[in-house]
Amino acid sequence: MREGLSIGSVFGVRIRLHPSWFIIFALVVFSLATVGSPAGDRPLSQAARWVLAAVVASLFFASVVAHELSHALVARRRGLEVKEITLFIFGGAATLEQETPNPRTEALVAAAGPAASLVVGGSFLAVWLGLRGSDAEVVSTIAASAFWLGVSNVLLAAFNLVPGFPMDGGRLLRAALWAVTGNFVRATRIATLVGRGFAYLIIAGGFLRAISGEVLDGLWLIFIGWFLNQAAEASYKRVAVEKLVEGIRVQDVMERTMPVVGPNLTLDTLVDQHLLTGQASYYPVVHDGELVGSVEVSQVSRVPRSDWPNTRVTDVMTRGTGLRTLSEGEPLWQAVTQFEESSATAIPVVGGETGRRLLGLVTRDGVFRALRARAQLGT
Repeated sequence: MREGLSIGSVFGVRIRLHPSWFIIFALVVFSLATVGSPAGDRPLSQAARWVLAAVVASLFFASVVAHELSHALVARRRGLEVKEITLFIFGGAATLEQETPNPRTEALVAAAGPAASLVVGGSFLAVWLGLRGSDAEVVSTIAASAFWLGVSNVLLAAFNLVPGFPMDGGRLLRAALWAVTGNFVRATRIATLVGRGFAYLIIAGGFLRAISGEVLDGLWLIFIGWFLNQAAEASYKRVAVEKLVEGIRVQDVMERTMPVVGPNLTLDTLVDQHLLTGQASYYPVVHDGELVGSVEVSQVSRVPRSDWPNTRVTDVMTRGTGLRTLSEGEPLWQAVTQFEESSATAIPVVGGETGRRLLGLVTRDGVFRALRARAQLGT
């Protein structure tokens, strides 16, 4: 969910459009322009209907941003870090960098979104109440559009309050279970099972709708149910892993001795002296005792073999902002998150006065070994 087009930020929270969002936006605009226009049977031209559809769809997705932004602002007020909101095919998601610390915070953050949707929906319905009954075509069209937006936001709030984890209602359920049991992981597991049950009901409903003749509607419901099922299970696994690495620092699992290479090494020498030995597939690139980049087998394989003698490591290595690093004292969860966000097989650990002195290396395999050992020990 961290990929997509960044379109700016609101209150310091970056807004990102996932590629799948463009699909749902186009579908909503098409539906409003051809099937269920807010203008109803009013005599608008075809061009006017498409413009109205685009405006109403944009306002609806702005309402989704308000929903997610409410989550983000309440989370931030409770001491949690939220960097971005992503809009995707099923709505939106505020990316919390860590799980909530207690049931009260969980409930407040979860409730903020539906509360915002109800406020936005109520505001649009108030506009409709104030303008309805007018004979003026423009005013009556605005009133009808406000009614559609008001009802849509109320339905958005209601749907999110269904106890299907990881939706807002499922998070409220988890908060209640957490408060009762005192066990966050157990509460998450129960909420996940409820969420998956809800997802299976949606899939069953979609199947019944499909065999009754409404094939497209049925397939869409099946798709939604499948997505919620996957999201519920993924959310539980994320929580389980986060709790599994709790208390472990990067320095506890990092490898302190590792092969390094220089930036001026040619690729043919790198392959012959390092990569072909099987010693490692990822190499930190060091110059004058400081980390300046990293190089992997995949980067070398993209260069034609005939060019290896004339191509140096510095020409293909990852550098600058693209180079992910960790510090010794960071929680291991930071490494897990970085591995989750990228295809990197290892992450350098740096320190010293410049913050660039290479201290060690955290590998994917090393993290997995630590997780497996801790799970086996039951700690």
